[in-house]
Amino acid sequence: MPEATMICDFCSSPAPAWRYPADSFTDIAGSRSVEDWLACEECHLLIVLGDRDALARRSLRAPGLRVAVAVLGRAETIRYCRDLHDRFWNARRGEAFRIAA
Repeated sequence: MPEATMICDFCSSPAPAWRYPADSFTDIAGSRSVEDWLACEECHLLIVLGDRDALARRSLRAPGLRVAVAVLGRAETIRYCRDLHDRFWNARRGEAFRIAA
């Protein structure tokens, strides 16, 4: 069986470096987020800094969100990202830890 590829849960970077323990939750669209989230170095830094606006803008790099921008527009997609990230912040269960390379 092929090994699963890990990506940043925020921007879809193929190089996640941090794992954030989190409880499962449902987003505003009814999609289920199951437990821990992964973050690349850049998204992790934005999380540490608490820069939620920059994190939402960076998240627009994710392929699915690029489609959402085309369909819903940038402002609505940013609002979705902010809501999703707020739910992530509420679901966190402690500090992030570095993923072994």
